[in-house]
Amino acid sequence: MSTSSITTSTVNGTTRITGLSSGLDVDGIVEQLITAEKAKKLDSLEQDLQTAEWTQEAYRSVISDLTDFEDTYFSTTSSSSIMKASNFLQYTATSSDDAVTVTASSSASAGSHTVSVTALATEATYSNGGTSISLDVQGSEAADYTSLSGESFVISLDGTDYTVDLDSVTDLSSLQSAIDDAVGSDKITVSENASGYLEITAEDDGIQEITVSATSSSDSGLTDLGFGDTAVLSNRLDTSTVTLADLSDYLTSSTDLTFTNSQIALTINGTTLYFDEEDTIDEMMEEVNDADLGVTMEYDELTGEFVLTAEETGAGDSTLTVADSGSGNFASLLLGTYTAGTDAEFSIDGEAYTRSDNSVTIDGVTYTLNALTTTTTTDSSGNVTTTDDPLTVTVTQDTDGIYELIENFVEAYNELIATLNDLVDENSDSDYPPLTDAEKEDMTDEQITAWEAKAQVGLLESDSTIEDLLSDLRTALIDSVSGLTLSLSDIGITTGDYDEEGTLTIDETTLTSAIASDPEAIMELFTQTATSTATTSSVEGDSLGSNSVLRSLNATDLATRYEEEGIAYRFYDLLESVVSTSRDSAGNKGTLIEKAGTESDASESDNTLSSLIEKYEEEIEDEEDRLDELQETLYDKYTTLETYISTMNSQLSALSSLLGSSS
Repeated sequence: MSTSSITTSTVNGTTRITGLSSGLDVDGIVEQLITAEKAKKLDSLEQDLQTAEWTQEAYRSVISDLTDFEDTYFSTTSSSSIMKASNFLQYTATSSDDAVTVTASSSASAGSHTVSVTALATEATYSNGGTSISLDVQGSEAADYTSLSGESFVISLDGTDYTVDLDSVTDLSSLQSAIDDAVGSDKITVSENASGYLEITAEDDGIQEITVSATSSSDSGLTDLGFGDTAVLSNRLDTSTVTLADLSDYLTSSTDLTFTNSQIALTINGTTLYFDEEDTIDEMMEEVNDADLGVTMEYDELTGEFVLTAEETGAGDSTLTVADSGSGNFASLLLGTYTAGTDAEFSIDGEAYTRSDNSVTIDGVTYTLNALTTTTTTDSSGNVTTTDDPLTVTVTQDTDGIYELIENFVEAYNELIATLNDLVDENSDSDYPPLTDAEKEDMTDEQITAWEAKAQVGLLESDSTIEDLLSDLRTALIDSVSGLTLSLSDIGITTGDYDEEGTLTIDETTLTSAIASDPEAIMELFTQTATSTATTSSVEGDSLGSNSVLRSLNATDLATRYEEEGIAYRFYDLLESVVSTSRDSAGNKGTLIEKAGTESDASESDNTLSSLIEKYEEEIEDEEDRLDELQETLYDKYTTLETYISTMNSQLSALSSLLGSSS
């Protein structure tokens, strides 16, 4: 007597009878049947989808290459543009003397010029008239010469430290001798002021900064000389620590610095600024300089002066005004001396010029005046003689710059068409279709990568849009330009043999000679624009040479424009026809954009390949739904079969049992 059992399995919430009543592997059978069904349609759809996605990526890579090429060589703002006429008219200017530096623009002309400079433009200033604010180094009490044995101090002259030995110092005279021994004779003078305190000043005009300090914390020599806590240890004002309130202590004038409500108010070029008495000098100057008032405030350490300087040069009092506001007196006390600005006076080729600025552009050459070319001498009789030593400015054509411009374009063009030719010449291999998911499961990541690299070869094989563009670009290089007799071959640029697929070569000697002899003719060959007017209704009457009307032109106007324009504009037109995101007169964007779209544009999702990809995705979804339904149907059938067989087995078992008991 035999028995049977039913095995069940639950998948995604559905319980199925897959048991062994029939002895069949139901799961295995269903899987094989579904796999066979996938091979009929779903695998093919998924391969078609992958191919479409790869093709779109390949087209977008081409669009990117073409757009980069266009932006670099066919933009009127690019320094590498061959559409920009000024890039073909480059000049170099040199000066025979640093008194004048020069640069030349595309509007210059080759030649030489004689330049004389008799006056430089200067800025107007306000200052405290040469009176130093800084105090001399001075003590705060009388010196005690009785306890200097074994002591010393340090004196620094313009950053160099000297140690003064006080061991033999007994009075002012011996102190002077000790200082002379340390720093040298006739450099520094030590004296006593009206208060009987020591004062140290420079005897040598070449010495600017004087500072005194203690040799060490245990050496009291400086203190014994009367330099206590309130002494002035440097003849330089520390603008980072001295406040406006402190300034009164430094002024040699009998007039004190006054404040209004503990503030100083200055009106500079019509704007009033307020400074607290506890602001440091640096903080005040920083606020003035950051206020964008057309001025600069500085403190000159050498002269001890505040100086307020106009940013603009030239004669006239309108560039700089300053006045106190309220009851303060900072401006009248410390900025009371006005020095007017002056104009530059110079001559070029004997023609005199007066300008408010030291930089002037004349006939495409910018002259920057740095120093006078005149020298004034006075003889023993008091006779004044002015001698002028004019300099020479030479303007030459920059043939190297123009050559490099053309060479860079040719190299980039050759690289571009090599890439495009490789794409359309590639042969696809039908032995390497996109992999199915099942195939990938049996492969390593390295194997998948290698396979897919081969599968993507030839995606753009014999692509008509790219082939047409390559052909049109080659033709544009050869076709004559209306009104011009010059051609690329005349300036040493030629195409190679047929098997070189349009690659350009440059004869360096011929091109260099052509640039030197007639750069304007080369400029016209590349940058000439159409002069006819449009007949297209939407832009009728507009110049065909305007790039703004290009995408609106009909076929007749496009043909006229092509005949009249130079090589650069022809290239631009051809590139726009395939990568422009603007619509033409028929409402279409560039042909490659229509095919594959580009990022950051509505065409990114609105293009032929995106539509095809969407179609494949919908068909795949429908096929997946069909296979799910088929799988459910198959399981239902096998469930019925299993149930039937199980029932029959149970009945047979019962029958066998009855027969056995009756016997």
